[in-house]
Amino acid sequence: MNPTTLKVIGYAVMIILVLNLLLFAFRVISGLVFWIVIICGAVFVYFVLPKMRGSGV
Repeated sequence: MNPTTLKVIGYAVMIILVLNLLLFAFRVISGLVFWIVIICGAVFVYFVLPKMRGSGV
């Protein structure tokens, strides 16, 4: 995959996680939703992103 595309995906995930943190801090979302988003982001970065980087997708 193109390194520029991977950077855009990485920045998008980072923005989602920061927004998640801000929404949790302002009590817009619950603790359960906060942790679900954190876990999904971690799984994506740890498992999915390396596969995207290694394959020609």
